[in-house]
Amino acid sequence: MLQTVIIGGGVMGLSIARQLNAQGRHIHIIDRSTPRMNASYAAGGMLGAQNEFFEDTPLYRLAMASRAMMPDIAQQLLMETDIDIELQTYGLIKVATTAQHVPAVKKQFEFLSQQDHKIYELSRHQLRARFPHCNIDDCAAFKIHDDGQINANLYTQALLQSVSNLLHIDLHIQTEVLQIMEHASHYRVTTSKGDVYADELIIAAGAWSGALLQQLGMNLPTQPVKGDVKLIESSYSQLKETIFNMNGCYIVPKKPNRFLIGATSELDNWSTQNKAENLQWLDAESQSMIPDLCEHRVIKTWTGIRPITPDGVPIMGALRDNLYISTGHYRNGILLSPIVGQLMAQLVDGRTSAAQQLKPFSPIK
Repeated sequence: MLQTVIIGGGVMGLSIARQLNAQGRHIHIIDRSTPRMNASYAAGGMLGAQNEFFEDTPLYRLAMASRAMMPDIAQQLLMETDIDIELQTYGLIKVATTAQHVPAVKKQFEFLSQQDHKIYELSRHQLRARFPHCNIDDCAAFKIHDDGQINANLYTQALLQSVSNLLHIDLHIQTEVLQIMEHASHYRVTTSKGDVYADELIIAAGAWSGALLQQLGMNLPTQPVKGDVKLIESSYSQLKETIFNMNGCYIVPKKPNRFLIGATSELDNWSTQNKAENLQWLDAESQSMIPDLCEHRVIKTWTGIRPITPDGVPIMGALRDNLYISTGHYRNGILLSPIVGQLMAQLVDGRTSAAQQLKPFSPIK
């Protein structure tokens, strides 16, 4: 029986495991963290397939296809685990609240509105109603109807429970990978709890993926990006859409009467501690957009470490026979997980169509 080892128990590793063919294969998922403590649980849960893109690229098309898969994934996970991942489809408002960001919003609207005629610019009256503190002459926004959101915490829990229910999958949690060694026909993964042998090795460890591959003499250009996030409770009830400011601050309405506010971005920062000034920035920017959020109760604050590549394009594919990588998804890990899980699983299973679809993201150029 094939022994398949996946290093990384976030949404990427779990999605790949869930989609892999169980015939003749035993899967081991190794994760250094306790469940609910990795970056996937910390995400905003936005399905921003249109929010993030300014031009037609292979990644844009992949994101659009993945967003379309999420309703079915949500229904499957509900049936498998009885966990509702709280898919919401109220749309997203992309906004610039300073003059310097208005041209970028205009440029993005021009591209997206050619692809999707339901997208529309907010009028001056709509801007004033939605963003009362904004100088209308230095503000611009448009509404995306189909960019929704899920509860990332519940989504990761559901994926974890789904794979835990499968007899051919073993979970190794709170397990540190200490060394990876290549042998003639397999890999030996030495962990804090013993050795695991892999006929197939898939590295999906987020920002830590590059360091793991260095043990095999490979260098991938990935970097960590620390983000501060907070969850608040407020009686404000006039917001259903996600709001995403061009300056990086976003407000994601959650159930019940809660708002997830993020996120700062600090390159090459591995810290898991919130910085007071970063949380203050989140308060200032979110309340500048929605003044009624001044009255709120902080439920919790946290950080997430997101993997990014120099050009912002994820790295996904085969590095050599029976060695695979999936990393660098930055802010789009939740969004991309359905289709990446499917394509990476198909790639490992030998499907040439998946290899072709993942070619633009291959680690081998």
